[in-house]
Amino acid sequence: MNKLRNFLIPILIITLLSGCKEENIIKDFNLDFSNISSIENNTLSDTLAMNMDLSDAISQGIIIPTKNQSNDGLFHFKASIKKTDKKLFYKIYYQNESYKFEEDNPLSGENFYGSWEDTDIEFKPLPKNGIIEDAFRIVGNPRNEHIYFGADPKFKNMEEEIAKGIEMIRRDENWFNNIKTKAKENKLSVDDQLYRDICWILKINDQNGETNNRFKRNPRTGVYSFLLVIADQEGLKEIPNQIKNISLSDSIKGFINPYHFFLNGKGKSIKGIHTKFSKQSLSLRAVISPENGVYVDILSYPNQDFKIYPNNKKVGNTDTLYYKALYQQYFHNVPRTHFLNNIPLVEDILDDTYTTKEYNENLSKFKNSKDLIKDHPYITDYPAKTVRVDNQGRYISLINPGNKDRLDKPKKESVGVSTRIGFTYGKFRGKIKFPAQLNKSGLWSGLTNAFWLIYQSEQEWNARRICDKGGYVKYAQDDGTQAERTNSSNYSEIDIEIIKTSKYWHKEDAPKGYNPFNKDECVLACTNWDLSCPSPKNFYNGGTHKYKYLSKNYTYVRWYDAYRALTSREAIPNNIFHKDYYYYEIEWKPNEIIWRIGESPDKMYEVGYMNEKFTVIPNNQMISVITQEYHYSEFWPPIIYDQNFLPYPKKDIEGKIYEIVVE
Repeated sequence: MNKLRNFLIPILIITLLSGCKEENIIKDFNLDFSNISSIENNTLSDTLAMNMDLSDAISQGIIIPTKNQSNDGLFHFKASIKKTDKKLFYKIYYQNESYKFEEDNPLSGENFYGSWEDTDIEFKPLPKNGIIEDAFRIVGNPRNEHIYFGADPKFKNMEEEIAKGIEMIRRDENWFNNIKTKAKENKLSVDDQLYRDICWILKINDQNGETNNRFKRNPRTGVYSFLLVIADQEGLKEIPNQIKNISLSDSIKGFINPYHFFLNGKGKSIKGIHTKFSKQSLSLRAVISPENGVYVDILSYPNQDFKIYPNNKKVGNTDTLYYKALYQQYFHNVPRTHFLNNIPLVEDILDDTYTTKEYNENLSKFKNSKDLIKDHPYITDYPAKTVRVDNQGRYISLINPGNKDRLDKPKKESVGVSTRIGFTYGKFRGKIKFPAQLNKSGLWSGLTNAFWLIYQSEQEWNARRICDKGGYVKYAQDDGTQAERTNSSNYSEIDIEIIKTSKYWHKEDAPKGYNPFNKDECVLACTNWDLSCPSPKNFYNGGTHKYKYLSKNYTYVRWYDAYRALTSREAIPNNIFHKDYYYYEIEWKPNEIIWRIGESPDKMYEVGYMNEKFTVIPNNQMISVITQEYHYSEFWPPIIYDQNFLPYPKKDIEGKIYEIVVE
């Protein structure tokens, strides 16, 4: 009898619990995409694929959909609820599913989710007929967080603002004396330091204001889900204020992810609360094309003699380009504390008129010569001259200028552009024609080709997650001693850099017979600037480390414990640069980074991999950068070709950018 009782009691409990389970009263919930222009409306998968409309994204942030994509700029949805005598209320939530932390992760509050654009609107009363017909749109800063508010991002005449600021500093004796001290430390003229400081101040000033700068937390690319929540009056009382109004945060835990609350947390078991996902989902990508030109930002230009080169008006600082151009000229920071001691020759390496034999002969001839030119790499002294847009807007040309017209004072001049729309996470794929790294004899051009991501702003709104164990390295001497650390930082960077060096980090690691001067071998370096934050459980400290991903072995190096970046290397053929273009991809997820290259988007192969187990993955908003830069050879040991003994280029060296797609 006791055995029978022990057998029946669990069955009775299960039966009672099953009987108490509340029936979901939401009969159906559907999004109506019939009024939306899309690139692909797959009725079989119920997924709407759309390109983001970026036409006003510079000033307004990304909005989905815009009025260019639908008749009213809204997504419409409909739901029907089973009849009940209770008074009911409803709310819709959306969340990016491609780039998120799982809902039970403590970091899920960082996920990109939203609801009504006006966050003060909480749950709406359900119509008496039980039919919901409503609409919403996806916008940046969906929680309306005040940290993303700032000045009105309207076009200003910054040359006038700079002149006023310089005069203000000159009138302040203490401030002006500080500028003089800083100029001496940076080996700049006082006027140059003054100009750079006022430009930095004017950049920072756009933090002050009460305009919701939605572009500071743009919607993410990828797939979105949609969740409808129905609650009766008793259930509604049990929902925390931070879930009803997503702009509210807990003083200790921060923001609470509503998906977690309703699907995994306390809300799942509250009587009187019902949830349902729509059958439909949304897939978004951004196509960053050159057709609207390249903007030149005077505040980013470090020299005070600012004048725009008069090309085809697709590159400049007009108000039209300010609002519409999706690219901006990038100006490298060239520290005057580093120098080249360059061979006094002007030749054309990529035209194969200068060979490895001549390089070696001149290396011996000039090694200790007083004729070497003590100099440094340059940026353009004429913005818009070295960045050009094709007349049809098909591509951007990046020009490292030749020296045939300035043989008396030759230069090695770096060039680049960046995008102007920031994203957090995504699969960033550049369609680019980089110049070749090597000529036929295998001699390096001296250029580093790079496709990379960098933090969008130094302001508080774009700070990375706190490094809760030891802090980020803010500064360290070259040997890694005296490292200054900070819990908070804005700096983030993820790189693809292509150079001529050995694929082995140390000469002694190279196997017998390996030839680092291989005529068709370049090296692609994949780098994550984690600022040496030691939070990961298996953090890769200074030295060499191994990791296997998808049957491929990777070797990582951090030069010393406080070195701020972790890098791997992959050998690639120089002949990829002989094609019309090639694809370079950085897939940046919350917990891992994957680097790929390939001849087409569907033929990419992995060249790098890192994850949160051994390096900190950035979580702030970043922009894309494409550069052709003259690096010092010591940046990439062991040195194969010495930048100092590579001639100045005689002819222009051209690269082309066709587009960047973020998926």
